[in-house]
Amino acid sequence: MENINKKIAKGAAWMISFKLLHRGMTLVSMIVLARLLVPADFGLVALATAFVAALELFTAFSFDVALIQHQNPKRAHFDTVWTIQIIFAAVIACTILLLASPVAGFYQDPRLAFVLVTLSAGAFLKGFENVGIVKFRKELQFDREFIFMTIPRVAGFCVTIPIAIWLRSYWALIIGIVTMNLTSLLASFLISNYRPRWSLAAYKELFSFSKWLLFNNMLTFFRHRAADFIIGKLAGPTALGTYSVSYEVSSIPTTELVAPINRAVFPGYAKMAHSLTIVRQGYLDVIGLIAMFAIPAAVGIAVTSELLVFVLLGEKWATAAPLIAILGLSGAIGAMETNIAPVFTALGKPGIVTALLGFYVAILVPLIIILTYRYGALGAAWACLLTGLINMPVYYSTVFRTLKLPVLTFAATVWRPLVSSGAMYLGVNYYVSDLMPTSSSVGALPQMLFAILLGVSIYIGSVISLWLLSSKPSGAESAVFGEFRRRFPAKSIEPGRRL
Repeated sequence: MENINKKIAKGAAWMISFKLLHRGMTLVSMIVLARLLVPADFGLVALATAFVAALELFTAFSFDVALIQHQNPKRAHFDTVWTIQIIFAAVIACTILLLASPVAGFYQDPRLAFVLVTLSAGAFLKGFENVGIVKFRKELQFDREFIFMTIPRVAGFCVTIPIAIWLRSYWALIIGIVTMNLTSLLASFLISNYRPRWSLAAYKELFSFSKWLLFNNMLTFFRHRAADFIIGKLAGPTALGTYSVSYEVSSIPTTELVAPINRAVFPGYAKMAHSLTIVRQGYLDVIGLIAMFAIPAAVGIAVTSELLVFVLLGEKWATAAPLIAILGLSGAIGAMETNIAPVFTALGKPGIVTALLGFYVAILVPLIIILTYRYGALGAAWACLLTGLINMPVYYSTVFRTLKLPVLTFAATVWRPLVSSGAMYLGVNYYVSDLMPTSSSVGALPQMLFAILLGVSIYIGSVISLWLLSSKPSGAESAVFGEFRRRFPAKSIEPGRRL
């Protein structure tokens, strides 16, 4: 158990390192592209990628999760997954080609057809990716997965920026996506020595487990991408582009901190699944870390949204500020809910995840339609926040009941980060509300940096104070301090030696 926990912690560190690297490149890319392109360009690409992702949903059985959850998969399982991948990719690519013109006609944008035809090539390439890379996660070799995941991101970054500077067109984003697909395919065979073969021997066993994952993936897609279709149709590409960039910025805590942690802990949960007590404690440990780091990050982005937009994106993106503030708070709620999916899936109960996602989507989609029709992209942002608030009691009651987790035990794990994040929001908001508009992003930069420093200081001071006043209970704080002492041990002083 202890060895597994160490591997999980190490894996989480590798995944977070990857996400930080990826986010650094994404932020630089976003800053450059936001000043070279217009919101309508981002909206067009968001709509095209959402359509491709929607088609991929029909083949999203997450067979990689099935391979990880399987206690002793054979070669036939891996080869079957690779074969099915190729078949599905070919079907998706052909479907994109057939529907490109009708979709462009529906959204009344001829550019969409050419973009979709190009993306079909990337969808086809993805199918041939070496299934052997799944072994990295199953065997907790996250250092090798880090290398595999980093290579295509670096390639996409190095291609997208120069082309954007040259063309000043949305085609830079499209070419970057296809480049990442091609590079990922090549890297999968260079890094993994596994060589898949054509086989369908294990398809019945794989489909019997993955049917729930298909529903979960569909619902997850509608949770995150339904707004793209609705805003694109009701409010147009410019509004969609503003919303898309706002969502990207506001979701940094979830994508860069929470997602890599969940990716790393799932194989560990699968190995612990024999004991509900162990899984419950593992869930508490992980949710404590998520609350410690992701919640203040999401709240910080929300309270400094105007400064972030002005400094990073420029004045032409001013309408994104209120969206980022609302979506940031929505992301804080969502961050606390993501970890349960790996837990229930590892326990062999993906149906519970399906039910929770279904309830969420059933509320979200009608709210987005109604509020977007009335208030545009801002209405869609409010729909996300309201859905998160409505979903909370249903979500947590299911978690407490299924894991036999006392409410007070959960509250004792997360209350200090939550209270400290609230104190940070109030302190930073008081400072930001008194700021006078600046005439340039350069002038706003010191203000933004000071706001960030102020928020970090308030949060850390509050967390440490509450932890000390609570008699230093075990949890995320003690784990962080323990890791700090391990990496930076205090130097002992020899007897008789003067300081």
